[in-house]
Amino acid sequence: MKTISPLWFIKDPIDPEHKEYVLLDYLKSLTKKLNAKTSYSVLREISRMIKALNEFKENKQVSYSLAKGLKKEDRDFLKGFDFRDLDPQTSLLLEDIIDSSLHTLYDYSEVCLEILKEEESKIKIFRVEPETLIKPEKSNSGILIIRNMVTDIIEAYRWQGSVILKTPEGDKEVCIMKRIYLKNKTFSINYEYIYHEILETSPTEKKKSPELYVIEIYENYNENSEILKMAKEKFIEKIS
Repeated sequence: MKTISPLWFIKDPIDPEHKEYVLLDYLKSLTKKLNAKTSYSVLREISRMIKALNEFKENKQVSYSLAKGLKKEDRDFLKGFDFRDLDPQTSLLLEDIIDSSLHTLYDYSEVCLEILKEEESKIKIFRVEPETLIKPEKSNSGILIIRNMVTDIIEAYRWQGSVILKTPEGDKEVCIMKRIYLKNKTFSINYEYIYHEILETSPTEKKKSPELYVIEIYENYNENSEILKMAKEKFIEKIS
């Protein structure tokens, strides 16, 4: 698959036809690997490109989040680039390039979304309220069980939401997930039983009766599969 510089839209030549060719050529390379298994990663890449263009369109400069991840060649180029130094005609051309590219990328993202809907239909996320224990208090933490519905293999995590992470761009709210060791990694009886087994290893946690969520994935996967990454992100969206 071809790569494209994060600064592709401001690098010379500032020419609409050339930029259209560069963008379409890159999208063509993405299309070759686009399928149900890869649609999520492709859509993320398109989203990053759209974000970069929109931020530049609004601020007339490359955002800090984009700049900090640049390779040396792009960093060196950026040091010598200033939108205010462009002549009026080039400025207008660059604005046209950005608008046209955003239109193309939005159209392409619609294709990805259609494929992605099929993958999302294989993911089920729900909350379980164990009847045998104290009703869990509403909190920003709990236990998550992920089940492969093809193999019945399970994994479990302790999750903590609304954790403030300090970054150079300011405070960010994140969700932390820590894997729980399970003696039996195969689904047995029901989710309440698995939940009870987990709490037996932590008397303090048992008294709190943490919230229990379950993700069922109706497709065989491994720890590097896109559908697992998608499921975790959808879970974080649900509890946020």
